[in-house]
Amino acid sequence: MGIIQKIESIRPPLLIDILRIALGGFITYKGIVFASNFDSFTANIQSVGWIFVAAHLAHAIIFIHMAGGIILMCGAITRWMCLLNIPILAGAVIFNYKQMLTADNYMEFPMAMSILVLLILVAITGSGKFSLDYIMAQRVKVKSA
Repeated sequence: MGIIQKIESIRPPLLIDILRIALGGFITYKGIVFASNFDSFTANIQSVGWIFVAAHLAHAIIFIHMAGGIILMCGAITRWMCLLNIPILAGAVIFNYKQMLTADNYMEFPMAMSILVLLILVAITGSGKFSLDYIMAQRVKVKSA
């Protein structure tokens, strides 16, 4: 029995589902916030030194957050959506660590760090029973039986 199967056998399914839905909702919300403040978001990316790719990177981050958050809330391809969002949140942790002590950005680092940890947790445990992944797995199991 692999480590993922051991973790899936001991977790309470409702708690993982609630966590996954809340995490997807928050990631979608952050994508909407980034899209509504696009100019300041690209200015933040440019402050790192990525002047020429800032707009393209901002568009990619916004799309991955919005689409990935909605798909994560539905529970479809959950592990892939977590793996797609983990590098973005790791970059946010690194970026916000440098600006952690500024007055306007004091909560961004702990929030990015906790969301990164929750994404890793959901990527390990999977989607739970109340998800499209679980429904599709049950349909495949019924068809093969």
